[in-house]
Amino acid sequence: MYGLVLGSCSESELDNNIPTPRVYNVNGKVEKGPFVSGSTITIQPMDGKLQVLGSMFNTSITDNSGSFTFGSNEFQAPYAEMMATGYFFNEVKGNLSEGTLVLRSLVDLSDNSTVNVNILTHLKYPRIKKLIEFGKSFKEANTQAQSELLKAFGLQKYASKDASQFSIVTGTDESAALIAISSLLLYARSEGALTEYLSTLSQEFGNNGVFSETTKSQIKKDKSELASKLYTIQENIIRRYIDLGMNIEVKDLKGYFDWDDDGTAGNEILKEGESVSLDKSEISVPKDGGTYQVKVNSPILIYTKAPISQNPDISVGQSYALYEDNVSTSSSIESSIENNTLTIKVGVSPSKKEQMVGVNLYDCLGNVVATVNLKIAANSEAKLPNLGQDGKAIFLGITSRLVESYSSYNILEQYYYYNKELNKIPLLPSDSYVSNCWSKFYSANVSLLTFKEYDHHQLDMYQDYINVFYAMYYYTLVVAWGDVPYNYGNLWTDVWSIPRTAKNEILSDLKSKLLPSIDLLDEKKNQSLTDENGLFFVSKDVARILLANIYMYEGKWSAAKALLATVRSNGYYQLDGTDDYQKSGNGIIFALTYEGDTRATRSGVTIKTPTTMPIQSISDVYLSIAECEYHLGNISEANSLLYNVTSAKSISVSTDGITGIKEAREKLLLYNAGFFAFLKRNGLANTECGIQDYQLLFPIPINELMTNAAMTQNPGY
Repeated sequence: MYGLVLGSCSESELDNNIPTPRVYNVNGKVEKGPFVSGSTITIQPMDGKLQVLGSMFNTSITDNSGSFTFGSNEFQAPYAEMMATGYFFNEVKGNLSEGTLVLRSLVDLSDNSTVNVNILTHLKYPRIKKLIEFGKSFKEANTQAQSELLKAFGLQKYASKDASQFSIVTGTDESAALIAISSLLLYARSEGALTEYLSTLSQEFGNNGVFSETTKSQIKKDKSELASKLYTIQENIIRRYIDLGMNIEVKDLKGYFDWDDDGTAGNEILKEGESVSLDKSEISVPKDGGTYQVKVNSPILIYTKAPISQNPDISVGQSYALYEDNVSTSSSIESSIENNTLTIKVGVSPSKKEQMVGVNLYDCLGNVVATVNLKIAANSEAKLPNLGQDGKAIFLGITSRLVESYSSYNILEQYYYYNKELNKIPLLPSDSYVSNCWSKFYSANVSLLTFKEYDHHQLDMYQDYINVFYAMYYYTLVVAWGDVPYNYGNLWTDVWSIPRTAKNEILSDLKSKLLPSIDLLDEKKNQSLTDENGLFFVSKDVARILLANIYMYEGKWSAAKALLATVRSNGYYQLDGTDDYQKSGNGIIFALTYEGDTRATRSGVTIKTPTTMPIQSISDVYLSIAECEYHLGNISEANSLLYNVTSAKSISVSTDGITGIKEAREKLLLYNAGFFAFLKRNGLANTECGIQDYQLLFPIPINELMTNAAMTQNPGY
């Protein structure tokens, strides 16, 4: 990295431009990224006026770190022009260049370390020549060009060391400055485009010692786009030298750019030990909003929105129109900072639940340096936006998977119910209905979590409704398979390779989601068969019934009864003579529609899927309350409720109590995807279906076992 001088020149000799022959052993490095082995380099001796003296010497770069040596040669004067041509390591892309590059340097060999060739020496080259033409000595011209060039990039603090002493491998501030400028000029340019760009820069800087306004604008644009690539560039360089057998240090590059164009690089970010302080970090905001001020003390310029971001915007779902057109997805919070005072204006709360919103302050590069947390009160009068075009499409995709899931599930329930006639059980892990039911439920889960993520990054208003659907199918999965893979709130988890979660943990989490949903959903008649919005915006009753089902599964009969009694007393649904599969009836609470009315007859038994699948109905509610009363010892109340159902539906059952409830469910609710759960929680499944204990759970599909290394089969299969 240095030129060994055999002999020296006196100040008087140099000042008077009296050439005194000396022998110099010149070596160093050529770095863009480092030039590769085989690249050529020449050195042309010159006098103090840059007039050619003697013959040119040639050599080649000897390794992939850009090293070269000319050996010992006699020079008439200590000045020389060096020119390197070759391929180089592209630190931005992390690979070798596809074309060659020419870099130049003017050096004073009397300083035995000034022999490296790089982007900075190349840009200084024409400026030094121009200043010498104006009468400057080589030393004066070099010093001025050095100062002007580093100042043009806001790096004047590093101007005292000559650019031809800068090297990538030293790990110093000068090294980082060289990498920063080199990467900035290379960014998004081919070798040909870089050569053209360097020619423009050299001409502008050579003539004036500054860049044109057009070039400054281009540099500003390139800086902004390069910001998110700096860590990658740092890693690319380190890995390159590791491949070459060298361990080098590269400083954090973001401190070597003049991001705000104030003429000084590195003063835009906090230094170690510095911080931004606020006179308050949390503000309670009423539902009607308000204006608030916070005093800020900061050693750097700070912003409410970063002028430059180190990270590309990867927000999820921002391009989707989840909500109806007349609803804005922009924040109702405005913030500005002036004279060390942060002003925050908060509009009327659009949410029926309390919100915690962080108002961030940033440095120039988008690093969060301080946060004011807003605790915005719930607004009970807030109106939820209807689903927009994309919201409808996404939700219909979810429900299409759910209806296929429940269709397969109900067919499996019917196989169990008719098992004594069909001898279908035990089902095999390879059964198509088993695998289809499982895969469709989990496919619906991925789609629902995607929808949840989109909403969270926009208005964040649909979460309680999403939770109801989430609880709906996970409860069914637990009833069917017991412990199952459980994924909530992490869209990017590989749902096909996570282990089983204990069913008690799953049910506990579902309850924690349904309880607040019951509080926040509307008290109304549920309208799932009207349109997409009617299907999505479920009522409190849907959440109540789901929670009651979980309580019944756990044997918590009093808690279940209280919820179901509320649904009954609301009076939105009536027991009448229509069956629960007719859209025109008054008893459907929540239903899915299925286009294909699938029927298959075997051994005199018909397995079918109705076009309307009532997941919840008022008949189910009455019979479930009767079941709760029976387990609580209130037999007469149980029988009275059972009679209400049989009378309204004009059916008869052979007896009362649990057996009568079972018979009523057989006649009315065999296709609502809840009959097997009833049999299991009342200890009737073994005798009614002719199955063994292990068959109370479905087999895990063979495809799941093959693709999910964390999955285990249910016992007995």
